[in-house]
Amino acid sequence: MKITFSVLSLIFIFNFTASALSALLVETTIAEINAKGEKSVLTAPRVIVESGKQAVIRVGSLEYAVTPTLLGDGTVDLRATLTKRDGKKADQIAAPRIIAKLGQTAEIKVGTLAFKAKTSLAK
Repeated sequence: MKITFSVLSLIFIFNFTASALSALLVETTIAEINAKGEKSVLTAPRVIVESGKQAVIRVGSLEYAVTPTLLGDGTVDLRATLTKRDGKKADQIAAPRIIAKLGQTAEIKVGTLAFKAKTSLAK
């Protein structure tokens, strides 16, 4: 029983360390969809961030916080929050979560917003 526990502990530490040390390039496009279905790009940030850490990008009154986590099977769990700030007032507009293979582009719609994201290993 003690050997099994040691092996499982070692695997857990290895996966955690590999994930925590990975620098990821997150490329995102956030667009607003009008009544005709046409998209108008609000922002298209690119950021390099360590797996499991949060990066915050501010463009005008918009704040985009993104936390990508590289999982052991090669997928990326990308959690984001889009907030609109007006002075001291902050309104959360959307909080999408995208799970996709590393290097794959994924798109989701939240209300009148479209989020397209691609995460790859930073070079």
